[in-house]
Order: sequence, then structure tokens, then C-alpha cells
Amino acid sequence: MGAAAVLILVLAAAYTVFIKPKSEEETVVYKEEQAAYGDLTQGIMESGSITLRTTDQSYDVVIDDEEEDEDDDDDDDDDEEDTRHLKVEEVYVKQGERIRAGEPVLKVTERSIRLVRRYLETERSDAEIALEELQNEYEIEQVEAGNTYQKSMADALWSDTQYAIDTAQIPLEIAALRDSIAVLEQEIAQTEKDLEDSWDDYADLKEEYEKYARRYEEWDKDNLYTYIPLRTQYLSAKEKYEEETERRLDQREEMADKQEEILEKQEELARLEGQTERKELEARQSHESSALDGAMAQDIYDSSLNTLEQNQETAQKDLDELSERLEDFNAFVGEDGIVYAQGDGLVTRVYYEAGDILEEESPMITYVEEGSYVMTIDIAQEDIPYVSVGDTVTIVFTAYPEESWTGKIEEIVSTQTSEDTVTVSYPVTVKVEGDTSALYGGMTGEVTFITDEVSKAVYVSRKAVISENGKSYVLMKDDTGELVRREVETGFTDGAHIQILSGLVEGDTVYIESHVRNQEEKDAEETKTETPEDGSKEQNESGGQNGSEEQGRSSGQSGSQNQGENGGQDGGGAMTQQGGLNGTKER
Repeated sequence: MGAAAVLILVLAAAYTVFIKPKSEEETVVYKEEQAAYGDLTQGIMESGSITLRTTDQSYDVVIDDEEEDEDDDDDDDDDEEDTRHLKVEEVYVKQGERIRAGEPVLKVTERSIRLVRRYLETERSDAEIALEELQNEYEIEQVEAGNTYQKSMADALWSDTQYAIDTAQIPLEIAALRDSIAVLEQEIAQTEKDLEDSWDDYADLKEEYEKYARRYEEWDKDNLYTYIPLRTQYLSAKEKYEEETERRLDQREEMADKQEEILEKQEELARLEGQTERKELEARQSHESSALDGAMAQDIYDSSLNTLEQNQETAQKDLDELSERLEDFNAFVGEDGIVYAQGDGLVTRVYYEAGDILEEESPMITYVEEGSYVMTIDIAQEDIPYVSVGDTVTIVFTAYPEESWTGKIEEIVSTQTSEDTVTVSYPVTVKVEGDTSALYGGMTGEVTFITDEVSKAVYVSRKAVISENGKSYVLMKDDTGELVRREVETGFTDGAHIQILSGLVEGDTVYIESHVRNQEEKDAEETKTETPEDGSKEQNESGGQNGSEEQGRSSGQSGSQNQGENGGQDGGGAMTQQGGLNGTKER
């Protein structure tokens, strides 16, 4: 019994001293990797889902823009009387189907096409007649307005001459009256002078007449011898006296008439002088009226035709609209009455079935066009400065982890997503490009917004680079097969890979050194997976994962997830943020 106990103690001591330390020793493992050539990128990674942008293919032909009576709605059921609506004969597409441009969507009945076309042609013919009547009316009115225009222009031209005549006429009449009065006064004065100058001769004639008259009265009737000479002398003196008296009376009557004429002319002169201002005003008003009519002749002409022109333009517009409706209708129904798809896409809704009546300006189907898949992703405010409209992004959908799509930023909304959250972010809309036939609405994926990149670079895994004393090295085999260090110059890194500026060329083999405990290595072979405390993952060629310690990881770089050539993933799993630039930041 005692010997057994001693033996157990010896074995325990031997295990503790010799066997256990042996089992916990670390083993150095080397993994080969070839230097690759290509592009390296850095970016911001965010999750999002596909939103579908739908497109309506509509029956956008307007048959009648007037409101229909309620009674007309009841008549729609009777296709024998319905002359303004197309009736669906057959529908060729279903919801959820993919269509291609040019494929049939639906067909309308031949009778409904014929009735609607006849209605549109009748409407257009009525519009043509109405337009022709307005054109004839316009031509007649144009002639009449033209005559009025010519008369107004002629009156305006004559108005200056007429005004000059009208304003000069009254002074001429006044001057003529004054001249006439002056002549009459001169004639009266001359007559008075003649009377005065002939007064002595008249007095002599009177005296001689009176002398012979006394003698004749005193004559002795018994003395016949003296009677005849005396009588002769008496009669001669009487005749001369009477003639002179009559002449002088005529002169005085003439003077009286002329004086009366002077008075009349003076009254007319006074009247004309009193009317001078009024008649000049009338002449000026008449002149200005004619001149104004001439100045406004064009406006009057245009105004008289304006209403007819507007009516004619309205009628022409109605005719053009009806012609366009008929053209649109004929284009819509085509030669076979079949409506064809306008684009490629996934049908999300069908609005009609056989027997239905097409409603004007209403959708027939709704579909998602290929290339109309978008994703809206919330980007934190600190990352917004690194994205711009037009930038290219990379998208990996959860349903297709082995494939990637490219996208382009279409819009960045300047308003934050929500004011109630602590983290400020902004919606960014990305359009998915390329072949989207395998995608569906609602699919989720990771979108990488590229913030920095280099192209045509030689690169290796960051774990292959050893940093010591400010220099960088990689492990390579020399000619004897021994591992040796080669100094290299490094550049840009995407977090998982690092650019080699000098020291390597594409295809060079380097070795990644990892330290693995024996027990852990055994467990790794059994479980084919291991997650180290630092979160880094390394896939071996068989698809398993061995925990590795990254050699020479430089501070300030965070890990990114990139697909390797064998479908594995290299790179650190721990994500840190370095100003939004270094590494891919996963949210």
C-alpha cells in the first residue's frame, strides 16, 4: 500500500516536471502566401436593404377632357353604346413575373378600338369645321377693319390741312367784312361830298325854277304873245329842278341803304369776333380727334381683330389637341390592339383583367425596372465628409456572400435621420448597378463606401510584414530553403493587406509566422476553428480557421474584411476608428 502511494507520487512529480511542460510548449507554424498585384481600398462599411423604385406603365391617352354625366357611368356597362372607352380582351402578365421591353401586356377589343377611333375622328372633324368658320369670319372682319384703318389714316393726314383752313377762315371773313364796311363808308362819304359839291347848282336850279314859276303864275293870260316862251322856260326849269331833286333823293336813299348795310355788317363782324375763340376751339378739337384716330388706327385695327384671333387660336389649339389625341390613341392601340411593355423589370401589380374598361390616364401595370434598385444607408456625421454624390461603392448581399455588386451614390440628404437619437447620421441613397436580375426588394447587404485607394499595387497580408526598429521585413526562403528576412518598403494599407513599394514583385512567396500551443493545435485540428482573444481570424486552405497572432501590426490601423483567393478571410476582427479613414469601419 505504501509502495503504491510512493509510486503515484513519483509519477505525479514526473508528469509535473517533465511531461506537462513538454505538452505546453509552443510550436511555430509558417503559412505561405504569394505577393499579389491589384487595387487596395479603404472604406466605411454600413448595412442596408434594397428598396424598389417602381414605374407605372399607364393608359395615358385622353379621349374626352369634359366631365361625364353620372348617367354616362351607368352606360359604361353597355359596350354597344360606349364610344369613349377601351375594353380589355386579354391580359398577358401576372404579378411577380419578369417582363422584357416589347413583350405583350394586354390586348383591347377590336370593337372598342373602332368605336373610340370613330368618336375621336368625329370630334376632330367638328373642330376643323369650327376653325374654318372662324377663319372666314376673320377674313371678312379683316377687310372691314382695314377700310376703317385706311379712312382713319387719311383723315389724320387731312386734319392738318383742314385745321389750317378752319382756323384761317374766320379771320378772312372778318377782314372781308371790315373791308366791305370801309368801302361802304367811303362810298357814303363820296356821296355826301357830291351832294355838298352840287348844292350850289341845285340851289340855282331851285331859284330859277321858283322864278319862272312866279312869272308863270303872274302871266297875263290875255297876252298870248309871251305865253309860249314863258311856258317853255318854266317847264324846262321845273324839269331840271325836279330831276336834280330826284337825283339827290336817290343819293340820300342810297346812303341810307349803305348805312344800314354797314350796320348789318358791323353786327356780323361783332358776331364773328365773338365766335372766333369758340370756332378755333372747335377746329382744334376736330383736328385733335382726327389726329388721335390716326394715331390709334393700328390699335383700333388690332383690337377689332383681337377677339377673332383669340377665338381662332383657341379653335386651332382644340384641333391640334384632338389630332394629337387621335395620334396618341392610334399609337397606343397599334395595328393589333396589343399594348407592349415599355421596359424590362419585375411586375409588382396588374390593375386590369379581361372584361374591364380602361380608365384614362391610369396605370395598367406597375413594375420595377432593372437598374432601379436602390439602398438607403445611414452614414454617421463624422463619415459624411468622405462620401460624395457620384462616388462608387461596393455591395455584398447576405444572400450572395461570394458575389459583389457595384453601386453609385445618387443622393445625400442634408437632414439627419432622426432628431431623437444621440448618434447623428444622414441618409445616403445608393443605386445598385450591373445585372440586378437575381436581386429582390428587401434584400440586405453590406455597403462599403471607398474613402481611399491605390491601384496597380504589389501587396501582401499585413501579417506577413514584421516591423522592427522602424524597418519592415518579410520572411522568404533562400536558395538553400532556409527562412531569411528581406527588408521591404511598405505603403498604403486597407487594414488587411499592405502595399509593398520595393523588395517584392508579384508572385514572390512570403511566409507568415504564427506561434501555436501544442494543446491548442490539437484542439484546432479537432474543431477546425479557433477564435483568439484578440478576435483575429485566419482561414487555412481547407476552409478551417487557426487563431494567429498578427506580427508587427502597426498602430492606427484597424482590421477590414476582404475575401481571399481561396474564399477564406484575412484580417483582424477588432474594429477601431482612425478618423474615419484607416480601415473599414463596420456598424
